[in-house]
Amino acid sequence: MRIAYRCARFFAYVIEILMVYVLEQTPNLIPSIYGVRPVILVPVAVMIALFEGHTVGAVFGFFIGLLLDVGATGGIGFYSIATTCLGFLVGNFAQKIIKFNLVTSVAVAIAFIFAFYAVHFLVEFLFFGYADRLYALVNHYLIAALYTAALSPLIYFFTKGFAVNINYED
Repeated sequence: MRIAYRCARFFAYVIEILMVYVLEQTPNLIPSIYGVRPVILVPVAVMIALFEGHTVGAVFGFFIGLLLDVGATGGIGFYSIATTCLGFLVGNFAQKIIKFNLVTSVAVAIAFIFAFYAVHFLVEFLFFGYADRLYALVNHYLIAALYTAALSPLIYFFTKGFAVNINYED
C-alpha cells in the first residue's frame, strides 16, 4: 500500500512539473522584468528534492533538466546536468542537515537558486564569453535569480500539498 501512495505522489509531481513547464513556456503569460523571465522549474526541483530526498531529487531534477534543455536549446546539455546535481545536493542537504518548515525550505531554495544561476553564468562565460561580464551578471542573471527566488514560497506550498497529503499513514 505504501508503494501505491508513493507512485501517486510521484505522478502528482510529474503533473506539477508538466503544468509549470507549460506555464513557463507560454509566451507573455509570465511577465518579464527587464526582459528576463524566471525559470520556475528550478524551485520545483529544489522543493521536490527537499521533500523526497537525494535519489528522487536527482531523478526529478534530470527530468526537469530534460524539459528545460528541450525548451531552451533543443538538445540535452547544461540544464540536465545542473538540475540533476541540484536535486542530489539539495536532497542530501535536506536529509542530513535541516528541519522542514517554510522559512528553512525557502532559504535553502533561494541559496540553491542563486548557486544555480552562478554556475549557469560561469558556464556561459567560460564557453561563450561575454563582452561585458558585469552587465550580463547584474542585468540578466541576478534579476532572473531574484525573480525565480521570489516565486519559491508559492512553489513550496504547491509541492508541500502533494508531499503531505498524498502520504501513507499507518
